[in-house]
Amino acid sequence: MPTIKDIAREAGVSHGTVSNVFNKTGKVSVEKIRLVEEAAKRLGYVPNFQAQQLRQGTPTSVAVILPSLYEYSYLDFYSALQLSLQSLGYEVSVYTTNDVAGTEESIAERLPRSSLAAVVTISCLGERCFSCYEEMACPVIYVDRKPDQIKPGHGFAAFDFSAAGRTIGEYILKKQWKKVAVFSDIDAMRFTHGFFVGFISSLSDTSLQIRHYTSDFNLSVSKAFDIAQANVDFDVIIATSALRADAVVSAFRLSAKAQPPIIALGTFNTALSPRLFAYELDYSQMGARISDLLAAHLQKKKALPANTILPAKGFPFQFPQIVRQSLKPLTMLALDTPSTSALEKLLPMFQSVSGIELKMVTVPYDDLFNQIKLLNPNFTYDLVRMDVAWLDSLGKNTYLPLKEAGITSKDLPQRLIRRAYDNYSLVEDDMYSLPFDPSVQILLYRKDLLGDAKLSRAFYERYHEPLCIPQTVEQYLKVAEFFTKEFNPDSPTLYGTTTTNGASATAASDFLPFYLARSGGICDSYGHVRLDSPEMVHALEQYRSMVRFSTQQLWWRDSVQQFAGGNVATASIYSNHTAYVMNSKYSNVVGTVGASVIPGGHPLLGGGIIGISRYSDNIEACRQFFHWYYSPDVASLIVRLGGTSPLVDAYNDFKNFSIFPWLGASKKSFDIGTRGTGSLTVPGFSIHHYEFALGTAVRSLAAGLMSPQEAAAMAQAMYDAAE
Repeated sequence: MPTIKDIAREAGVSHGTVSNVFNKTGKVSVEKIRLVEEAAKRLGYVPNFQAQQLRQGTPTSVAVILPSLYEYSYLDFYSALQLSLQSLGYEVSVYTTNDVAGTEESIAERLPRSSLAAVVTISCLGERCFSCYEEMACPVIYVDRKPDQIKPGHGFAAFDFSAAGRTIGEYILKKQWKKVAVFSDIDAMRFTHGFFVGFISSLSDTSLQIRHYTSDFNLSVSKAFDIAQANVDFDVIIATSALRADAVVSAFRLSAKAQPPIIALGTFNTALSPRLFAYELDYSQMGARISDLLAAHLQKKKALPANTILPAKGFPFQFPQIVRQSLKPLTMLALDTPSTSALEKLLPMFQSVSGIELKMVTVPYDDLFNQIKLLNPNFTYDLVRMDVAWLDSLGKNTYLPLKEAGITSKDLPQRLIRRAYDNYSLVEDDMYSLPFDPSVQILLYRKDLLGDAKLSRAFYERYHEPLCIPQTVEQYLKVAEFFTKEFNPDSPTLYGTTTTNGASATAASDFLPFYLARSGGICDSYGHVRLDSPEMVHALEQYRSMVRFSTQQLWWRDSVQQFAGGNVATASIYSNHTAYVMNSKYSNVVGTVGASVIPGGHPLLGGGIIGISRYSDNIEACRQFFHWYYSPDVASLIVRLGGTSPLVDAYNDFKNFSIFPWLGASKKSFDIGTRGTGSLTVPGFSIHHYEFALGTAVRSLAAGLMSPQEAAAMAQAMYDAAE
């Protein structure tokens, strides 16, 4: 294999230059980077990045030792751990033991200890565990199965299996099942003991017959036949993993016997049969949690906690506050958005759970505003979804105050994202609505472009600044210019970014972060709304410059499509339109997408709110819908189907996070986002009127019909006329 010296000779540069190119130090000119890359390609050189990291003295390898990857729980655990750690620069290697102690010991002996940053294991070694791992210089985290001894500096992580046992025991009592089989692994440093302690403690009915079946991992199928062919007709079987549950299902099918209900613990990636009940343990979340602990320890020198216990998700899609009853159908008026499309897919579930049919009518943005203004006792809907910007002007005339519908803060979900109630619910301190599909402005960017060594050097030579994710409006303008082919013929994209200004409200939203980055808020220090201030004129000048570096689009989805097609390097959009980026049928950027808070740090909140029409006579059905829609399981499904949800659970669900890489940026942006005048009370202020006046002026500016000064004066005149 050619060496760095060979490449240096071939390229006609120094050994140090080649090293700097491979290490991406940014100290090499664009021309020399090109020479080195071409020489390396001609010679067939493939850099060994792991060897480079070892020479730098930093262990970067994490070993994950699991019983198997056939078990959904372990596969989800490994996938989440790998994805999280790889994003931090670690190389993750997985080893499987089939729950054979000798195999695990052999794996542990062969691990490349000099390069190990950490070991994560679901061990089957029992009392031999301590002696196997005690000499490891790196941290070791034991998962699920706790050794009798744990070396100081090592850690243990598991779910609360005792609580799981109690919950399942209470469920069995509720179902009045009497003959119970429990199918678990052999109780050797396993969670079985904790589960049984909780399970037995919950059983007040002493007439229950409980049989406990155990087997090693590899003998699950054989033991499942013993259960199926036992001389007891079990009312229920508890399986402590999905694999054991599958074995039981197969054994009963092949034995030609009627299968009793099965309660299975673990992760489930396939549809469950009608007689298979899942008690969910979110192993994806466990993997992400352990990644966070390791990152804090390895990179920030924080001590590993000795014990990390995570709560179980439990039985999914349980709606204790919904009572199935015969109520007339619900009607709902809404905007055609990704969230309403996701909701339509789930409405059969709502009808199955509640017995209530929901008929939804979706209309375009402008039609929605006009229809809401026309609502009256003879033309109404039960539920109305409107834009959050209309709440102050339309809310009181459209919605029934929630307290009059018997809905108080105690009835509302406690897991709503921060700032949700104030910005999406209140009119003059009374709650009229709830956040339905909240959205926030974020910046999407191409990680492959912003991380490219050659582009980084070219950017530095042009602006004498490093190429990075733009944090300020000024940085954003430079990045946008650099990636616009008209101003940089070597740009890999046609444009640097997008501007979205097809309607007045859209244009105002697109522009306002430029203004808020300078002013901090809509009102001045005296509480006055000024649209012709020097700060406004300067922000309009910056926006006019940005238009030169952008492709102008009518609607947010249009801008997302430009980003997905690879035509732009960045895109400023609302988060509820981002799912389109991940559809590989239409997207050319899958796997290269990054997201951050919008430059300037003043994102606008958007999306929709929902409330009960003041003319509705179907209040109880509306209440049932709220109990269903604001449940954690439904929230996560809405996001997975491309929508957005106001519940934190949807953003903490690792499966969603792994699919949609912008969820983290969205969550941060919600915490700092604003819409309107904030905490200031301005008599007669209307977000709709303000944004219409400003957006009309911004559209004229973007079309080249006005100067920034003229646009600011026009906006002020229109706003004054509307007051």
